[in-house]
Amino acid sequence: MHASQWLQVVVAATLVAACAAYWLGRLFPRLGQKGWLATAGLLRRLHAPEALANHAQAKSSPRPKGGCGGCSGCAGKDCRPKT
Repeated sequence: MHASQWLQVVVAATLVAACAAYWLGRLFPRLGQKGWLATAGLLRRLHAPEALANHAQAKSSPRPKGGCGGCSGCAGKDCRPKT
């Protein structure tokens, strides 16, 4: 195989792995939380930027139950648009 073919295989495999990780996190939130926690630990051991490790740590905390579905919470408790 040529280098361009290997690059295509690597890009496709990375894309498939990223999609699988995303959907596993969406379908099984506990698994996603454990994955983010492991990622935060790995980033700290690798001495990655503190902001990156803190972001992964924040993503590992459980989300509150209920809510408005796709609401970002910026409009208040009722999720209606601000006027």
